[in-house]
Amino acid sequence: MTEIVPGITLIALVSDAPGTKELKELSLAINTADGVVLVVGCSHPGIERIVEAAVAVNPKIRLIVGGFHLVVAPDDIIAKAVAALKDTFKVENVAPGHCTGEPTFAALKQAFGNRYLYAGLGTSLPLGPSTSAGERRGEGPVLQQDDLIYNHLSEAGPPRRSLWRSSGAKFTIKSFAILKTGYRIGHV
Repeated sequence: MTEIVPGITLIALVSDAPGTKELKELSLAINTADGVVLVVGCSHPGIERIVEAAVAVNPKIRLIVGGFHLVVAPDDIIAKAVAALKDTFKVENVAPGHCTGEPTFAALKQAFGNRYLYAGLGTSLPLGPSTSAGERRGEGPVLQQDDLIYNHLSEAGPPRRSLWRSSGAKFTIKSFAILKTGYRIGHV
């Protein structure tokens, strides 16, 4: 671990899990007056190992946000991870993202209740002492099915298309979604 500035520590771990062996990953522990806000990437070394390192900064973990890398994990591994976060490490709030996986989202929602925070694209999460009454907890985006238009452009399909941003920079995309409101979501 390396404290890069007072109160902000980088946690560097190496995965020993099959499929990600020797993959290096950084996590960020922000030590607030109310406990650590732990920002993880994809948790390849294991969410429990990352949290175990973070408790050396401060044993009180206020919030974990990011991917938990349990998207293909069997139920027993998910249950073990959820129990460790809730019961062993006494994590206050979780805001799981991208690679956590639907079964783990459900298990975390069940275990953490209103301490599960939705962490989808565009979500802002407070770092202060209390959470806002208007904060979305445990639900997906507020979109109706007809609000979202999805288009997947595969390698084998039609030629790639490009989107232009106002700066004039060109981005080649493989998949994207467009909301009726005009926002673009996707992998560029």
